Amino acid sequence: MAIATSTIVAIAAVAVAAGATYASMEQAADARDAQKKAQKVSQAEKAAQQQAQIRQQVRQERVKRAQILQASENTGVSMSSGALGAESVLGTQTAANIGTINRNANSANAIGGFLQSAADSQARASNYSAVASFATSVAGGAASSPGTQNDFNRYFGYDPNSLKADTSPL
Repeated sequence: MAIATSTIVAIAAVAVAAGATYASMEQAADARDAQKKAQKVSQAEKAAQQQAQIRQQVRQERVKRAQILQASENTGVSMSSGALGAESVLGTQTAANIGTINRNANSANAIGGFLQSAADSQARASNYSAVASFATSVAGGAASSPGTQNDFNRYFGYDPNSLKADTSPL
């Protein structure tokens, strides 16, 4: 019992499709890994920038505090309510600024994580779509070949003549 050339081609195409799909998925996994590494580096850089901004806020607060203290000493009101209030406002404003810096950094990290998750899902969807498309085209091409149809009929005991319409008069 000989197998038609089209059947052999179809089997070979399925094997090639499987190999190409595996390679494609491996490349997608490598790309996801690279994206995750890039995201970690980006987060580390953002954290370093965040710390620099916090240090800058603290530095500015110290300079302003020193200026207030010097001005109050120069005018003779060093322990007045105005001088103490000005110092207190500096501490409050610095804390608020640092809180905003931290919130922005946390939001950026969360957004980056969600974007990475979306990119991973899109890559997986693209892989599945490519596999389905290729498998559909291989199956369609193979199924339409007369040799493949004959092999199918022979292996599964299907007789296409048994389905012909009965044309005998009633």
